[in-house]
Amino acid sequence: MGKAVKINITLPEEELREADAFVQKQGNTRSGLIQQALRFFIEQKEKEKREKEKRDGLIKAASEIRQLKEKSGKWDGVAEIRKWREVK
Repeated sequence: MGKAVKINITLPEEELREADAFVQKQGNTRSGLIQQALRFFIEQKEKEKREKEKRDGLIKAASEIRQLKEKSGKWDGVAEIRKWREVK
């Protein structure tokens, strides 16, 4: 981890009380809680981005498969492979 830098943030009083009670139970600090929360948030957003990219890729692949199927008409690739196996 790099050099620590102080920042100021503003929170509603109730959220600050909840955070303080939580860190006290956990034996942590406000700074530690914020660091963990930021790390978790960033990791979640990166995970969501990777999952979206994967989903988009699958959707694109399915679309391309459908387009190829439409172009090939009634051609049955599996049947063609079976014919070639029977010849040998």
